[in-house]
Order: sequence, then structure tokens, then C-alpha cells
Amino acid sequence: MTIIYFILILGITVFIHELGHFMFAKKYGVYVYEFSIGMGPKLFKFKRKNDETEYCIRLLPIGGFVQMAGEEVEVDEKIPENMRLQSKSAFKRFMIMIAGVMMNFLLGIVLYFFIGLFNTVSLDNVYVDGSTIDNLNDNDKIVAINNKFVNNYDKLALELTIADEQKFTMQVKTPEGKKKNIDVTPYKIGSQGLLYGKDYGFSVSDTEISDSTRDDIKVGDKIIKVNGVDVSDHFSLIRELSLIDGKDFSLTLQSSSDVDDENVETRDVIVTVSENKDDKLQGYSYGFYIKGKEGKGFISAIKYAFSKFFSTIEQMIFTVFYLITGKISLSMLSGPVGIFNVVSVYSHYGIANIVALLALICINVGFINILPLPAFDGGHILFIIIEKMKGSRVDPKVENTIHNIGFILLMLLMVLVTYNDIIKLF
Repeated sequence: MTIIYFILILGITVFIHELGHFMFAKKYGVYVYEFSIGMGPKLFKFKRKNDETEYCIRLLPIGGFVQMAGEEVEVDEKIPENMRLQSKSAFKRFMIMIAGVMMNFLLGIVLYFFIGLFNTVSLDNVYVDGSTIDNLNDNDKIVAINNKFVNNYDKLALELTIADEQKFTMQVKTPEGKKKNIDVTPYKIGSQGLLYGKDYGFSVSDTEISDSTRDDIKVGDKIIKVNGVDVSDHFSLIRELSLIDGKDFSLTLQSSSDVDDENVETRDVIVTVSENKDDKLQGYSYGFYIKGKEGKGFISAIKYAFSKFFSTIEQMIFTVFYLITGKISLSMLSGPVGIFNVVSVYSHYGIANIVALLALICINVGFINILPLPAFDGGHILFIIIEKMKGSRVDPKVENTIHNIGFILLMLLMVLVTYNDIIKLF
């Protein structure tokens, strides 16, 4: 199913983008040679009656294109001048170029709307919903991370990513309106669901044993104490493990979770921690859970769709800014391989999560394409704007050369990102 979801997500995202270009090209009478999904060798192609366009599916799922007359420097004399892209007004060329982005954005909003229509969703703002940190309480509203304003989950996730493993200050507002600063120390989580770089002989899901190499610790056992201190969730478990100075500690296990508390059998075991140099970083533990104000129904679905759209755009703007300033490295970007891994994770959590991922990728692809960079739609739009400002067309040879160089650099970036994605697998 992961492969099917992956093909569908990329296929729909590319198709809807190229469909935008295609529809507006046809609307304004531009001759379209080919409408293609994918790159590389052709797998399937056909033509419709009384339609010049060849429709293709190509091998590599890394994009698509609409090939229009008049895009190249060389003039195709077989095509009437009034059907070439260069002959169209600046406004029509602008609409053709921006149409793909518009379709990506529109699909993302529609998908978020349907998610909000059939599910209970969180609407803006982020509140604490469970904490192991002193002075951080339920319903405290998170307003900033290291003085960077936070008003939704996407912005919070981005600022936590920027903070990485460094201690940070979180500003919150109590239900009474009082503001306070909370110091938060992130803890690295490894492949066992416990502290990164350490081997405990077992893995956990929350506080339940999910895997074990020890005879005295069984899958399904629940951890209820660490060195005699009660733990009720994953955050409190990580907090207590972080306080252990030596390599040995006591673990109190509950043998069964399906009987009354007074009949539960518990036992203590001694755990020796060893170093795990081959551990894989899975994420961070921050010591608190979050929630948003919940809503359901038609009006809430509309609010959710547009708030998610704008928060995603905001997140992308800050991501680009942080890339430029070096706060985010290129290694954090993902290509098709990385997307496949994300799809693999999302596929275990139901169709709503797959739809949400499709909406997210659609909006991301639209945003990236609107950037004023060579080879992107935004690069073409930039030249149209320059043309209007200077009052004459930019030399087609100069423009094409710049776009070709941009395309080569884009392909090199894709190779680098794909390489990083593959390295992350091992």
C-alpha cells in the first residue's frame, strides 16, 4: 500500500499542477505539444481526436511538464504565430505560468476542508495538554519559542526543529492571562523509544514494552516506576531516565494491564545500560503534550482549511529564510526517497493522514514553484514582471540560458537531496 499511496500522492500533485498550466494554455490558444506526468522514457502515450497534444506517462516520478510552442528560442514555423506562447500578452503568459501553483493551492485547501468536514480538527493556537515540566500546566497557551512568535502547530514544529537539541525558552500565557517563561531541555530519542545512544535491552511504545531481548522483561509489560519514582507516560519515563547517573537502575514493571489495580502483579528488575553507537535518532522528547481548540462541522472545516493553508505557507516562508541564514541545513530537505519514507509512516494511521499528507505536499510544491528562481514557474513570472517594468521583452536567448542553468542546478540539488535521503535509511 505504501507504494500505491506514494504513486498516487506524487501523481496527483504533479497532475494537478500541470493541469493548471495545460488548461490556461488551451484557454488562451497556445499550441501544446505534450502533457506529461513523470520524466525520462515514455511508458504510455495517446492522442485524442482533433487534439494536437500527446498525453504521456513517463518512468521517473519526479515531476512533469506541459510542452508549449514558443517556449524554446528556435521558432517552430509549423505552428501559426498566434498559437505560440511568445505571441501572447504578458497577462496571459502570467496566468499560464501561475496556473499550476493556483491548482496546487486550491487542491490543498479543498483536501483540508474535507478533512475538517469529516473529522474533529484543531483550530489555530497551541495549548499544553499534559506536562512533566515544573510550572508548565494544562491549558497554558504557547505563544513563542526563543522569542519567535508561535500561533499554530506548524510554526511550533518549525521552531522546535530550529531549536534542535539545544535548551530553549518557551513563552506561555496562562488561562488567567499571565505570561511566563519556561526553560525546556530536549532529550534525544533513539530507535528503542528511549534515550538516544543507549541500549536498555528493550524498546517501548509510550511506557509499554514493545520489544525485548531480556528474559525478565516481556512484550506487553508496562513500566510504572523508575528507581522507585512513578512514571505515567513517555515524557515522565524519559525524564527519570535522564536523571540516572550510573549504568544500573531499578525498573518496576506491571505484568498485566487488564485487571483491577489491586490485583495487578508487579516486579522489580535491574537494568544495565550500555552504549549503542549504531542507534538511530528518532526525534526529541520535550516534556509536554499539546492540543488545539477543537472544532467540527462545515464552518470549522472552512476555518481549518484556510488556517492550515496559511500556516503551511508561513512555515515554508520561514523554512526558506532559515535555509538562507543557515539555521536549517540542506540535509533536512527531502526528495522522492524521503517522501516515500514519510508515506510509509503515514500509511499506518489511516486514510485521513494520507489525505493530509497529499494536501501538505501539494501546497509545498505550489510554494516552491512560485519562488522567483530560474527553471521554476516563479522564474518565468519574474521575467514577465521585468518585461513590464522595462517596457520590452527580455532577450529569449538570455532568458532560456538562465532557465537552463537553473534546471541543471535544480537537478544537482535533487541528486544531493536524494543522496541524503538514502544515507538516512542506513
